[in-house]
Amino acid sequence: MTAAPLADTREAQAERAADFMAAHPEGATLAEIDAAADLGSPTKVLSVMRRELGFGIRRGPDRWVVCARGDKRRHVRTYVLTHRPARAVQLPLALE
Repeated sequence: MTAAPLADTREAQAERAADFMAAHPEGATLAEIDAAADLGSPTKVLSVMRRELGFGIRRGPDRWVVCARGDKRRHVRTYVLTHRPARAVQLPLALE
C-alpha cells in the first residue's frame, strides 16, 4: 500500500524538491525527486519552481538506467538545482 501524497502547497513541495536536489549536485531524475519529496506531479512542481517561484534549475548530465526486466537500458534526463530564490530582507522601521 502506498501513502497518499501530502496535501500541501506548491511552495512546500518546491522546498522539499530543492532540498533533495541540493543534496545531489550530480543531478537527480524525476523519479528520484518524486520518490524523495512526495510531489505527486514532479514535472508540474519543477515547472512552477522555474517559472513562478524563482528557483534555478538546469538540465544535468543524462543517464542510462536499466529497464524493469533488466535486459534493456533507457535514456533518462537529470535536473540540477543552480540557485534558490533570493529572500527579501526586512528593513528596520524607525517609528517615532
